[in-house]
Parts: sequence; structure tokens; C-alpha cells
Amino acid sequence: MKKIVYTLTLCTLFFLIISCEKDFKEIGGNVISNNNFNTKQVVLDVEIEALDIDAVRADDIALGNLGEYLLGVYNNKDYKKIEASIISQLGVTINPKTADLKNDDAIDSVYVFNEAALIIPYTSTAIGKESNGSTKFRLDSLLGDPNVPTSLKIYQNGTFLNTLDPTNPSDRNSYLSTHDYIELDQLNQDPNFNFLPKSTDTLFIIEREKSNGVKFKDTIKLGSETTTRPPFLAVRLDKAKIKTLFWDKFKDSEFSNQVAFNNYFRGLILKTEGNDGSLVPLTLGANSPRLEVYYTITRIENGTIKDTVPGNYSFPLNGITNSKYVMPNPAQNPNAGSNSFPIQGTAGSMARIKILNNTQLQELRSQNILINDASLIFNIDASRDTIKAPKRLFIYKEDKNSHVKDSYSEPAFFGGQLELNASKPEKYTVRITDHISDVVKGETFNSPLILKVFNTTTDIPTIPNTNQLDTIVKTYNWNPRGVSLLNNSTTNGEKRAKLIISYSEEKESN
Repeated sequence: MKKIVYTLTLCTLFFLIISCEKDFKEIGGNVISNNNFNTKQVVLDVEIEALDIDAVRADDIALGNLGEYLLGVYNNKDYKKIEASIISQLGVTINPKTADLKNDDAIDSVYVFNEAALIIPYTSTAIGKESNGSTKFRLDSLLGDPNVPTSLKIYQNGTFLNTLDPTNPSDRNSYLSTHDYIELDQLNQDPNFNFLPKSTDTLFIIEREKSNGVKFKDTIKLGSETTTRPPFLAVRLDKAKIKTLFWDKFKDSEFSNQVAFNNYFRGLILKTEGNDGSLVPLTLGANSPRLEVYYTITRIENGTIKDTVPGNYSFPLNGITNSKYVMPNPAQNPNAGSNSFPIQGTAGSMARIKILNNTQLQELRSQNILINDASLIFNIDASRDTIKAPKRLFIYKEDKNSHVKDSYSEPAFFGGQLELNASKPEKYTVRITDHISDVVKGETFNSPLILKVFNTTTDIPTIPNTNQLDTIVKTYNWNPRGVSLLNNSTTNGEKRAKLIISYSEEKESN
């Protein structure tokens, strides 16, 4: 560990000072104070410039799966409104049956197409039991007002989603959060469909039909046990359109393999819009949203109905799955005051932080010091919304969009986590000791720093499942949270944004 190296360095220097009376001429690096050194602290002003984010990368081509997808509308007066949509290919079921008729006395199986729906499981946590003994759930990480209806339109996607760059097929493709997709037929049964996310939405009623035309109700739920069925959103789809696009084509070559299916049906667009509502996070994988085609099999023996078996074919959101964020584009939210600046994830906002102007830098270089700690302090503007403040902020170098050294040399001490005071959000502290030491020693360029909302997994400088270092900061962000921070204005007093450096210097000999 680097801390051990620094301690050994200190011991060596201490020995040399005592035994050889050698001059102290080191600059940089985590030294513990003792009788031969004075430990001091300097508070330096920083320069802050609010920055708007035009777009972020929003595809899963390089990652395999975005950690989280957002669906819905979130409108907070202190930050940009978000209209979050999802565009995805579908996994195919290979040539599913629509008939199984025999020419002898065996049982005939008559398939009847019933209904179709898009099933969207909510991200939820079991928190106890309902009065009837079933599991009680809480919807996780919901933003906005769940009592305001959110418009959700389902379209057939007309844009071919390609993993390779069409302009240069040797490169991987990518899609920004502002990418425009071709909207073909709207597939909702109700073209004006709205949803309210509810933890009690654990059932969906569809109408089944036997081969003789007799209809009956069936209850759709997730999970195999009635006591553990999780909540989900069900969007009923236009029966005639799904019959034409899916049921009537099941036996054809378009459903013979995934490639043929992707060429035929390019996926779905789950589009949300509106002035207000709620934003729900979704995870893809075993519990992915999926297009369900419901049918019944009526088994007939010697002209008599033997029984009727309900069934369904699933087409999960799979393959290339992208996010889209429709957000206004001001340089700074008009509601923000002159003494603060917003930091918001997704395609929200960030800030450029300039540290160590020439005068400050030369002053540090002119002294014989060892830097013990260097921390950027950002206090939260409590007059703005703090309920959904990000759990962590992140800093990187604007020069080549590269990681600050401390993010990988001292990850346990890098910080950026939300700090509370009396259970209320108070501030963020980011420690950049190694970076400042290297800047003072002239070993790295004094690049402006970028402050942004931390995005889980993609802002970690090591490549997942390996020990390889990736020094380039990725542009992904699916964290929609925002916070307002006090800037460097003198009106903020002691709570202004600042850089605090603690250092050790050799005591003057008597």
C-alpha cells in the first residue's frame, strides 16, 4: 500500500535529518507529524463553472447491460426535467405453434390467440406481509410523484439497431441519449395509456377464449407462489396489430432465428412524455420486461372438447437495449441562486473546478513541505431540494477525460460520498492528495477537474473482473439524482467550495 511507502519514506527522512543533518527538500505525500516537523493547513479558493451536459452514452453495446434503465417522467423545479424512454430489440421464440391438428383419431389441439401485453416488472423489495398473508412490497428508488399519471406509448421501432458502426464496420457502434429513433405503429390498445406505479399491482386480468368461442377470465401474476408475487406494470397491446405482426407470422422464416427476427421486427420503443409524473428504475436480465402473447390450446378428442390449457409466448427485451433522455438544455437551472450550482446525473449538469492558480501553485512549490492531505469540500445548498441527493459525486481530469490518480492509487480514501449531519445531507468531500502532490512536484498537468454524479460501475477505473486499469472516464450515466452545491462565492462564508491542504514542514533549527 502507498500509505506504507509514505511512512517508510518519512522514517528514512527522519533518520537522515537526525544523523546527517541533511536538508529537508521533499514536496508531496502523506507525512505524519512529529517533533521535527510542524503540521499546518491552508484553505485555498477554487474557481467553479457550471456546465451543461448535452448527452451521455446510453447503449449497452460495450457493457453488455446498462446497470439500470429509467422509465417515466421526473420534474424537480431545481433540476432538469427528465423524460426517460427505452428502446430495445426483443428475444425471439423460434417458430412457436399456432396449430397442432391430426388426421387420425388422436387428440387435436386447437390454438386460439387471446391477447397481448407488455409486462414490465418493477424493481421492488419485500417488506413484510399484507393482511391476507401475501407479501408486501416497496417500489425501490422511485423519483417524482407516483400520484401523477405518466404517459406511456409503445411503438414498433423502425430503426435497425446495429452493434457495428455503419460508417466504419470495424468499430463498435454507440448511441447517445439524444438519438432519434423511427416510430412506426403505436401498439397500445389504449393510445392514451397512462400509468401510476403501485406496489400493489401484482395481478393482470386477461380474457381467454376456447375454440368454441366460449370466453373466460384468467389472472396473470409473476412468480410461482401467491405469497411472493412481485408488482409489475401491464400495458395491454392492440390485439389486431400483434396478431398481424406476430401470431400470423409465427410459422414463417421471420421467426426462424434471432437474426431473421431482428431484421423483420426491429424492437420496441417504450416512450414516456409529460410535464410531471414518476420515474421508475428497471433492471434487465432474468426479470426483464417482455412482450407476452397469450393463447389457449383446446384439446378435442373425437369431436368433443377434452380440456383447455392456457399458454403464453414470451419475447423479452433483449439484445441491444438503449436509454433515451429528453431533457431541456439550460446552462444552469433558472431556479438556482447565484451562490450555488446544480449537479445532476443522466444528461443533467456538472461543473468545471479549477484549482491551484499560478500564485497558489508557486507558493506551494517555494516551500519545503510534504503534503499529508488535500481535500475538495462541497457543502450542499440546503435551500434546494436535498431529498434525492446523489449518494456519491465523482471527480475526474478534464484533460483527456482521465481519472484522477487518487481514484485508483487510494480508492478507499478518494471519497465523494454524501455526508450527513443530524440525518440531513450536508456535504461531499473528495480527497485528491496524490493528484495535488504530483501537480506541486510538476509530475502531472494542473488540468481543471470535472465534478459530476457518480455512476455505479462505469466510474470505477478498473475493468470489471480484471485488475486492468482504464484511465479514461466513460460518458455513461443512468443516475437521475441531483443536488445543488454552494459555490466559491464569499457570501457562502465558511461553507463556500474550497480546497483544504494539510502539510508538514521542517521546524526551523534553533
